[in-house]
Parts: sequence; C-alpha cells; structure tokens
Amino acid sequence: MVDPLFQKKSGDSLVAKNIRRPKEPILIVEDKIENQTLLVGICNRIGVATETADNGQIALEMMQKKPYSLFLVDLMMPVMDGKTFIEQAKRIDPNAVFIVQTAVDQTDQIIEVMKLGVYDYLLKPLHVEIVSDRLEKSLEYVYLKRMEKILESEESKELKDQLEWLNYKESNRKARETNSDIHSILNLRTTLSQGSGIGAITTLIDSLDKGKKTDNDTVSINKDFWELLCENNKHAKSMIRGLNIAVNIIQNNSPLVSGLSDVILSILPETAKKYENEIEEKQIKVNYPVVKNTVNLSFNKELLSLVIDELFINGLKYSQPKSNFDIFVTFVDGYFCLSLKNNMLDDDYAKQIPLEEKRLIQPFYRIHPPVESFYSKEPFSLGLGLTMVDFIMQKHHGMFFIRNAVDHTSEEVSNCVITEIFLPIQNN
Repeated sequence: MVDPLFQKKSGDSLVAKNIRRPKEPILIVEDKIENQTLLVGICNRIGVATETADNGQIALEMMQKKPYSLFLVDLMMPVMDGKTFIEQAKRIDPNAVFIVQTAVDQTDQIIEVMKLGVYDYLLKPLHVEIVSDRLEKSLEYVYLKRMEKILESEESKELKDQLEWLNYKESNRKARETNSDIHSILNLRTTLSQGSGIGAITTLIDSLDKGKKTDNDTVSINKDFWELLCENNKHAKSMIRGLNIAVNIIQNNSPLVSGLSDVILSILPETAKKYENEIEEKQIKVNYPVVKNTVNLSFNKELLSLVIDELFINGLKYSQPKSNFDIFVTFVDGYFCLSLKNNMLDDDYAKQIPLEEKRLIQPFYRIHPPVESFYSKEPFSLGLGLTMVDFIMQKHHGMFFIRNAVDHTSEEVSNCVITEIFLPIQNN
C-alpha cells in the first residue's frame, strides 16, 4: 500500500523529468526513525536513492568508504551533532554539499547555520513539497558544481593545446602578405551590396520569367513567386547587414576599457531575453553561473555582446528540445573563462564535429545547414558567426574555443558542445 503522503497528483510522475542527477545516493544523517522514514519517502518520491546514518560519527565512517551526492543533516544528534559532522566532513571532501534541518526559526540562529558553508536549510516540521523542491534544486547545484570542476581541469589542458594552434595560425598569417580570410569577407560584402548582386539578379529573373505579360506591357507575377521574392530579399538584406557589421569590426579599432567581469555577466540575461521565444519553443532551461569572484578585465562591451549573442545562437540552434543550456565561469591560468554548454542534436552532422573543430572558425564554413528561424535575429550569417567571435577575441588579446565533449557527470551520459571565450585577467 502506498503511503497517502507520497501518492502522486493527477498527471504527475513520481520521477521528475529533465533533471540532471548525480549517480551517488543522498546520505540522510538523522537520529529519529520517524524523520528518517519521512525523508527516505520524499527521496523515493522524486526518484533518488538514499542511505541513512543515525549520527555524525556513523556518517563520517560511511563517507570514507563511498561517495555521496548530497548530505541531509540534522543539527541535533547524539554522539556527534550536525555542526561537528559538517566541519569534519569538509576535511574529507571540501566540495561536499549539505542541507541542514533545524527546528530553530530565528534569524541569528539561521545565520550561524549558513556560516557552516551549507547550501540550504530546512525548518522543522518538514513539509513534503518544500523538501522535494529543495532537494531537486540541491541536486541540480551538485551537478553544475561538478561540471564546473571538470571544466576547470579540462580547460587548463585545452588552453595549452590551443595556444600552440594559435601560435601556428599567427605565424602562418604573418608569413602571408595579405590576410585572405579578411579579404574574402570584404570582397563578398562588395559583391552582395552592388546592384548587380548575383543572388538577387538570379531570383528576379527566375520569378519574372514565370510571370505573364498583360496588354499594357506589364507582367503579372504569381502570388507564391512574389512571396518567395520578398523572402529572398529579406535574407539578402540580412546577409548584407551581417557583412556590414563584420567589415566594420574588421576595419575599425574599437577601444578596450577596463572594467569588472560582472559587466560581462550582466549581458547573459539580456541576451537570453532576446531569444526567449526560441528558448520557450524548444523548452530549453538556461542555467546561469553563480560567481563569487570578480576580476578586472579589459574589454569592449558592445563587441562582447555580439560574441555572447553568437554563442547563444550557436547553442540554441543545435540544442536538443527539452534540454539544458548551461553557462559556467572559471578562472584558469590567469584567464577569465566563460563557457556555454548545450546538449548536442543526435544527427549525422554532430558526428563531424570532433573532426572539424578547428575549421568551424574559418569563414563561410559550417557543419550544420542554416537554421532559417534564426536568420532575422542573428548578427552574422553565411557561416561567419564563429569566425567573427574568433576575430573579436583576438582584438581582446583573448581566445575562443569550440569542442565537443561527453558529459558523464549525471546518470544519463550525453554528448554536448562547449564554446569558451578566454579573457586575460588584468592585474592592478
């Protein structure tokens, strides 16, 4: 018989959907059997494995033998209380995440509890829905925290590999009298902007050729052809607009100013708002970074807004529906690193990414075909987006990387794409 307390509501599932879960169980550190039973039941309700310990001493012995995703700790226990357990547990695992239970609902006591470095607290008596919600959020936090740690270790190696590649590119560029990539962009802008632009002329001729002449030497055009012509015109204007932006960036020396990294982080929600319809349509959850450190950087906010815009587009275009779009901030070898991670579409194009990573920043190079629904909003087109991101980062004396990865940090292993920009930290 199912406990009525844990019966699912109509239409709900006992297992939450679309939530990344660590593989390890939660350790419930609680001396009262009735509270243990309640918490185990709540964890079962949301589909999370658990183990229990009657006091802090037993919990310490258990965590020395195996890892746990999260610790749900009562503060008042015999043998070893919750506060002592948390202090000693942090010596074993400095990255451990704790939720504490307390019956004390006073501000000064709550402050003392939070000073222990815990993630969250629960007030007794425990409410099923509140506990469930806090556990969901805490497990998501554990996932993101672990992913950030993995990124830090991977980025250090990636940085060294990419510096070698960038040195090669720079020496190769200096060996040539002109930069053919930049000239290709300039020449294309000129071709498309002129009245004799090849694409526009071809579309006009095809459409008008299918029209019917009338008695007064005019031509009537089928409505479908006219709409096609108008749509092509919009695309052409979008291409020219993007090329104009690219050429202006290439030809102008935009000044860099000193500022705090918080300014860059403020661009993230502004950009997400621009694509809120696309995010809602694909049911994507954007997870922003929680950053405790602020550093000094040298940057141009307008250009970095274009960079972040393009990285959002790149991630949202090729994300799986009902997936997560994660943003991380790490500090690696004197660089401020902003990483954006999206789950990869499982298609034939995705299989090419590991082989073509370095070519993705070449002008006019794409793996996936264009996604038409984004063309009116994206700052660049014609496969120039990542090229311009790379160029703008060079202007900032920084770097841009894009790579595929396999996410092993949760129960469900998934393929993903990570884009990263590195900005050198300025030492005052």
